[in-house]
Amino acid sequence: MRVLRNGSKELIKDINRFKVLNIIREQQPISRIEISKQCDLGVSTLTYIIEDLTSQGLIHEAGESTSTGGRRAKLIEFNKDYGSMISIKIEEKQLLLALTNMNAEIIDVIKVPIHKYSTPEAVIDIIVDQIPMILTKNNKEISTLLGIGILSSGLINRHEGIIIRSTMLGWNNVPIADMLRAKFPNIQIFVDKNINGFTLAELWKGEGQESNDFLVVSVGAGIGLTVVIGRKINYGSIGGAGEFGHTTIEVNGYPCHCGQNGCLEMYASEFFFENKGKDLLSHYPNTSLENFSFSEVAKQTELGDELAILLMKEMSQYLGYGIRNLINTLNPDKIVMAGEGMKYSHLFLDDVCHISQENFFSKVDIQTKIVPSRLRDNEWLVGGALLAINHLFQEPIYEGMEVKGL
Repeated sequence: MRVLRNGSKELIKDINRFKVLNIIREQQPISRIEISKQCDLGVSTLTYIIEDLTSQGLIHEAGESTSTGGRRAKLIEFNKDYGSMISIKIEEKQLLLALTNMNAEIIDVIKVPIHKYSTPEAVIDIIVDQIPMILTKNNKEISTLLGIGILSSGLINRHEGIIIRSTMLGWNNVPIADMLRAKFPNIQIFVDKNINGFTLAELWKGEGQESNDFLVVSVGAGIGLTVVIGRKINYGSIGGAGEFGHTTIEVNGYPCHCGQNGCLEMYASEFFFENKGKDLLSHYPNTSLENFSFSEVAKQTELGDELAILLMKEMSQYLGYGIRNLINTLNPDKIVMAGEGMKYSHLFLDDVCHISQENFFSKVDIQTKIVPSRLRDNEWLVGGALLAINHLFQEPIYEGMEVKGL
C-alpha cells in the first residue's frame, strides 16, 4: 500500500515543480504567460522553477511566439532527449520492443518471434538481451534509460507489476516487473494492459485530444475495452475494468479460454471465425478459406467466398450488439475503434454502426460517435512509453516516488 508523504514546504515545492513541468511537457511549446495562467503561481516562484528545470536540462527555450502586435513571447519546450524509454508489448507469438525519447516518439523497433505459451523466464531473457542491443544500435548509454513500460493482455496488478492472469499467454501470477527489475535494478518499470496503453496514446495524440470521456474498443485476435472518464482511465477496484470481451453474449455458447461459455470474445473477434468456421466447413465444400485468421477471412470475403462472407457478417452483428450494450450501459460521447482487425473495417464497420446506433438513447436523438482510430499499429508502443513517462512525471505525493535525475 502506498504511503502519502507528510505535508511540508518541500512537498509543496515538489508538487509545483512537477505541475509546471507537466504543463510544459503536455502543451509545448508554451510561453511563461500561458504557464502562469494555468498553475496559479507567483512570478518569482514560477521564474525560480523554470530556471531550476532549465539548469537540470529538463526544459529549454524554443524560439518565440507569433507576434499579434506586441512583444513576442519566448517559448519553452520539454527536452525530449533528456533520457530514453523502453516500451515492450508482449503478444501471443511475438515480442515488440521500442526505444523512444521522452516525448514517446519512437526511435527504433525490434520484433522478436516467440513460441505460443512461452514461459515468463524465456520472455524475460529475450527482453534482457534486446534492451542493450537496441540502446547500443542507437548510440544510447544504459545510463540514459529512465523507465520501461510493459503492455500485456490479461488481468494486471499495475501497482505491483504483476500479470495476475493472461489466458492468451498462459500466465498466472507472474511478477514481471520484479523479474525484470532484478536485471535492471536502477530502472523504474511499469506494467498495464495492452488496450490501456493504446488509450494513453489516444489521449496523447489521437481522439483523446478532443474528448474527455470516451471508450476505446479493440477488435482482432480478441476484444478489448478501456473506459476514459475525465481524461483518466477507469481501472475498477483491482485494475480489471474493461473485460468487455468476457461479457456473455450467448447463453451456453462457445467455451472461452477464460473458463466461461458464450463470451463476446468468442463471437466478435478472430475466435468466431475459427469456432463457427469449423462448424460450417462441411456445408461449404467449395470454400477457398485456407485458415480462419482475420486476414484470410477478410481476403476471401473480398473475393466473394460464401463462407467467408457469412462469417464476417455474423461477426459484425455480434460486435454491433456488444457495442450497443456498451452505449446503453455507459452512454459515452465517442467510441474509438482500434486493433489489428480494423485493417479490414470496410468489411464490417458499417454493420457494427448500424446495429449499435439503434439503442436506448437514439430514440431521443442522442447519438454516440463511432470512429476508427487515426493511430498506426506502432502507437501501442507509444502507449507503453507513455505508461512509464506519465508515472515518472506524476506529482510526487507518495513516499518512494523519486525519479532518477529529477
